[in-house]
Amino acid sequence: MSKSNFFKILVFLLSVFNSITAQNQIYVTRTRNADNSVEFKYTKAVPGNYFIEFNIENVSNVNDIVAIKKTYNINLIDDTGTLFKLYPADKEKPINCSYSYICRRGLIKPQVDYAITYLLPFKENKTVTIYESNRFNVRSDIWKNYVVYSKTKDTICSMRKGIVTEIKRNAIDKDGKVVFKTEIVVDHADGTNASYIGLDEKSLSVKVNDPVFPGTHLGVMDDILDNTKNRNFKFNIYYFSNEEVDMVDGEKNVKIIEKSVMPVFYTSEGYQNLITDQNYTVKYKDEILLKEMTPQEKAMYKS
Repeated sequence: MSKSNFFKILVFLLSVFNSITAQNQIYVTRTRNADNSVEFKYTKAVPGNYFIEFNIENVSNVNDIVAIKKTYNINLIDDTGTLFKLYPADKEKPINCSYSYICRRGLIKPQVDYAITYLLPFKENKTVTIYESNRFNVRSDIWKNYVVYSKTKDTICSMRKGIVTEIKRNAIDKDGKVVFKTEIVVDHADGTNASYIGLDEKSLSVKVNDPVFPGTHLGVMDDILDNTKNRNFKFNIYYFSNEEVDMVDGEKNVKIIEKSVMPVFYTSEGYQNLITDQNYTVKYKDEILLKEMTPQEKAMYKS
């Protein structure tokens, strides 16, 4: 097996594992009613925002068969709820169908709270130079990572209040060997996610489902060095969107994509959007630290 194929399989397996982890904590039930309609409901036994990709197959006796061909990308905000309901074409006969689903963290097209100010993900008074990295063939206004290079194992902190929803090990090729970059994903109240990539797995001070606040210690940078003997740490704020794309056969299909949010950060230089190849000094401010806290959390923080 070639090295490139090995990495493709490894990344796929890690992605599947992450989907299964969420799926094992979100349960879908199918109920047949007296009028032969079928109702799909969910129960979410995990905190945070999730959405479900639902696929219905082998359908018969459904009133609106055109609607069945759509992809159901449904946000799961509450602990329980109804996904959708199918009605029979012939009310005297039952509906028959099979289905599958995958659950992912975050929300589809959330109402992004642009009034939220973020902190840089480092200890206060740390000065860093911010760079950008992009995905191949993706515009920077759609997707970008912020990147920091460091000779030292800097401490990484949370940029905003949220819940840790994933801790992933991303496979990369380092000098012909397989190494793993540890990533923490934090879900925010508005359905956006924060990604922190490049932490030492042994240093993590949080686990999945832990709440975090601005400035919460997450861990320290890992020991993986690039050709310039620097550690690379990446961070990003993003959300999911379902975009309609043209297929080669002329049909249109719905594709889930990740879109970056380029929010305002607070630094010693004030409130600003980050610009590549610029220096910034980390600064904390109570107005930002307390903004999303509950009264009880504020009382604990002030004490």
